[in-house]
Amino acid sequence: MFLSQAKLPNRRVALLIVAIFGAAYGSLALVNHYLFRTYAYDLGIYNQALWDYAHLRLNTNSVMRYNNLLGDHFTLVQLLYAPLYYLFGSYTLVLVQITLVLGGGYGAYRLHLLRTQGRQAGAALGLLVLFLSTWGIYSALAFDYHDNVLAAMLLPWLLYWLEADRRGRATGVAVLMAASKENMALWLVFIALGLAVLHWREPARRRWALAVAGATAVYFLVVVKLIIPGLGSGDAYLYQQQYVAVGRSAGEALNTLLTRPSYVLGLLFKNHLADPNGDYVKAELHIMVLLSGGLALLRRPAYLLMLAPIYGQKLLSGNIAHWGISAQYSVEFVPVLHAALSHWLAPATPRRAKWLAIGAATLALAATIVSMQVRKAHGYDKSAAQFFRSRHYHREFDAGAVHRALALIPANARVSATSPLVPHLAARPYIYQFPYVGDADYIVALRLESTYPLTVAALDSQLTEYQGSSRWRMLLDQPPLRILQRIHPLPVPNRRFFERRGMGGSDSTRGPGARQ
Repeated sequence: MFLSQAKLPNRRVALLIVAIFGAAYGSLALVNHYLFRTYAYDLGIYNQALWDYAHLRLNTNSVMRYNNLLGDHFTLVQLLYAPLYYLFGSYTLVLVQITLVLGGGYGAYRLHLLRTQGRQAGAALGLLVLFLSTWGIYSALAFDYHDNVLAAMLLPWLLYWLEADRRGRATGVAVLMAASKENMALWLVFIALGLAVLHWREPARRRWALAVAGATAVYFLVVVKLIIPGLGSGDAYLYQQQYVAVGRSAGEALNTLLTRPSYVLGLLFKNHLADPNGDYVKAELHIMVLLSGGLALLRRPAYLLMLAPIYGQKLLSGNIAHWGISAQYSVEFVPVLHAALSHWLAPATPRRAKWLAIGAATLALAATIVSMQVRKAHGYDKSAAQFFRSRHYHREFDAGAVHRALALIPANARVSATSPLVPHLAARPYIYQFPYVGDADYIVALRLESTYPLTVAALDSQLTEYQGSSRWRMLLDQPPLRILQRIHPLPVPNRRFFERRGMGGSDSTRGPGARQ
């Protein structure tokens, strides 16, 4: 039975919970952006793309020096957000991401009420708190913007519309999930297979799920094998290079999975790199999954099937940053854990389900808070994540003064900036991440801990060298900000075009939270 909005039990309480968590998310993500804790990779990249899309142009991305950003990740949904740029500027994608998470949580609340025909209103609220408390959301919000958040937050609505027998709407949601990013299409294949298992005795839903699995598998292959190489330089899909532990191509990886399953299973638990920073990072992930409702995955294995590509994407990678509980690499766990726990509790009595949901939510929230204090991830920035601590709201410099100083730079000037400044200066044709300068008219450097890929000493050395050059003059020296201006600007190209892919290739050359 479909439950209308007006008939939802405890709807006002649910909206109040959503509003409370929305305030927490805003305190986390919006404050980080204002205080220069967002970076060239990835918010700077996507802010320039959004600015181009808002002006009805495809994005030639000067941060990555890609002639078409869709040749890196085939992400179409940002085209839908583009008009919001005129309202919210560089904060647009941060606000969109927060809104998506809150919408996903509300969808999860609706899903459990639908499954229980409104009988477990208390459990639905408890599971809503669990959803909005799970660590994967906070880790994602603490670090820039990422399109996989959209796919993850649409999953509750996909499940909801399918169980409500509104398969047309479920199909629309599936299309948006696939369009969010090409690897989310691969995830959707496994989601649909899991749904086929769950609804195997219901022919219409089973056929729908199998059709979605087949269609998204074809879409993924076409995008990865044809569209992305065609839009890029013609090279093979960049991100398959991260999985050399199982093979250097999709064929090799499949062969390893089929012929050495015990070896692949072992990779899910052990540090397979000669780097002590990877010790116990995978174990931390598994513990957090269990503390956030993960036992339900064993009781309802179809949901574990849905997470198979996420586990593979994270734990088989050659990049330790992917393995643990930091950044955006865990947000897909959130809706699947909720859905599995919801499915497990649905047959219980309302009272029992309510207290089990409250207990699970309390445990998940406690685990999230502890994980913000103690984490195995190398380079974890507590000040960016701990929005409940005063240090989150302060920097060792006057952030307002830096924002005012950035206004000195003309809107269309070509700029080379250090990573935390790029997202704020990205609404222009040419914005580069320092130390790449190219034809920039201005060099803008914020001398603080986020000087990647340079050390503070190397940054100071390069700035001193530029300052001593006859081609540059110091426009502003207001510690920790320096602005240098080219004395004789170089000719402006007729169009944006880069001879090589530049910052692509290897995650070791990229900023905090290498792209995936």
